[in-house]
Amino acid sequence: MIKKKSIFFLALVSVLSMNNPGKSQEVAVPHDTRVYYSVFVQSFYDSNGDGIGDIPGLTSKLDYMQDLGVGGLWLLPVHPSPTYHKYDVSDYYSIHPDYGTLDDYRKMVAEAHKRGMVVLLDLVINHTSNRIRWFQEASKGPENPYRNYYIWSDKKSDFDAEPFHWHAVRNSQGKQTAGPRYYGFFWWEMPDLNFESTKVRQEIFNIASFWLKDVGIDGFRLDAAKFIYPSEQVEKNLKWWKEFRTEVSKIKKDALIFGEVWGNSKEIAPYLNNRMTACFNFQLADSIRKSLQEETDHYILQTWMQIKDTYDKENRMHQDAIFLSNHDMNRIMTEVGNKTNKVKVAASILLTLPGNPFIYYGEEIGMLGEKPDEYIREPFLWNVEGEDKGQTHWEIPYATSSQTVKPLTFQTEDPQSLYHHYKSLIKIRNDSPALRQGQFQPLMLDGRKVIGFLRMFENETVMVLINISSQMQRIPAPPDIGEFRMVYATQGVFKSGGGAIYLQPFSTFILKR
Repeated sequence: MIKKKSIFFLALVSVLSMNNPGKSQEVAVPHDTRVYYSVFVQSFYDSNGDGIGDIPGLTSKLDYMQDLGVGGLWLLPVHPSPTYHKYDVSDYYSIHPDYGTLDDYRKMVAEAHKRGMVVLLDLVINHTSNRIRWFQEASKGPENPYRNYYIWSDKKSDFDAEPFHWHAVRNSQGKQTAGPRYYGFFWWEMPDLNFESTKVRQEIFNIASFWLKDVGIDGFRLDAAKFIYPSEQVEKNLKWWKEFRTEVSKIKKDALIFGEVWGNSKEIAPYLNNRMTACFNFQLADSIRKSLQEETDHYILQTWMQIKDTYDKENRMHQDAIFLSNHDMNRIMTEVGNKTNKVKVAASILLTLPGNPFIYYGEEIGMLGEKPDEYIREPFLWNVEGEDKGQTHWEIPYATSSQTVKPLTFQTEDPQSLYHHYKSLIKIRNDSPALRQGQFQPLMLDGRKVIGFLRMFENETVMVLINISSQMQRIPAPPDIGEFRMVYATQGVFKSGGGAIYLQPFSTFILKR
């Protein structure tokens, strides 16, 4: 057994690479990365005084996002839809009138590009709204040319097997009618498309071409990507997304495709093989959240390495999409008990690990929110109520108000605020080739209270040390500590002496040589 005081770091050894335990393992990161910002347009910024966020309002805040250091935007659905969340599309070729026009959207894309940002469209194609013309026509009867756009059955065995997924057509009064039923995995108002239909596939290719070529976006975030076919037909699902990737690449060779594939790394890995640029790393997000809730490392680095090892078997050139929370999850500030020091640690982990970090709007100011969904998609808090004409008020906030969260205006004036923590870390990342694309060497300290790792690119080495606990932590100092200079410290003090380093509670230290 190796004595604690005999070394500074123990090399973290991958579970699949145990043959050289005395040597630190370096993991290649083959791509440069950027920081993305996920925006629910309805809650962001209002340009016309109706209380609903819109595309012109978003465009007016691109300078804010550029100043924050963001390099990419993912807009939650913007298409016409009968619901506030718009994850049931009724027209794939236009913008919801509450949000503006196609010209507004094109201007936003152009202005984002001027600022070096890419734009992702949230593409929802597993299902549509039941109010889309396709479904309205399909519901008229078996002979309608749109009938095969959807999945129909008149078999009782199907209905009995999935009683909540087969739905009767409703008449103009909303009453269910007799006859064949259609399949809708999520809800009766969201009928699933039939991807066995070549016409449906061509419709999707046409939609992709319109947004990539005519509008000029840079790629897509794919909603519910694993549900195109039933769970027992994984190979068909994979075949479809490979076909989609091939067609999209003909339109725009370097198009970005980020997939929402809920599942473990073995389920996700095949989607990275000539299908998607990256998939969202839910396992890593869970590990970070649990670690901060319990102030004990839930094997964050080991989780990342095991996931990467699994992905590498399918595609060694894959990318990763890492995040803390999103529009379907409780906000990270709520998950850690409204503790700013804990969310600072979460941000430190997110913005120094390999991958493309995705920030959910408002995370940078500590917005609160717990399901139901409306409470995790509340208006962005620019200022105290009534002080910013662009503040959205499409709903009365339940979790985030100026009484519970310090508005952005005040955080920009406070150098110790969560906002400035995010801004500083993003700048450090953007300025550091090692943090954007460098090799990753996870280091494990004795104990589960401090996370440590190195990022290396060419002649630059960055050391990251993060105390995830509420207690000061003492770790042995490396013999070459004098070669490193401090780049960032949340506590402002980095104590090193007597062969030891002392890390303040919930502190982040970034050093470089």
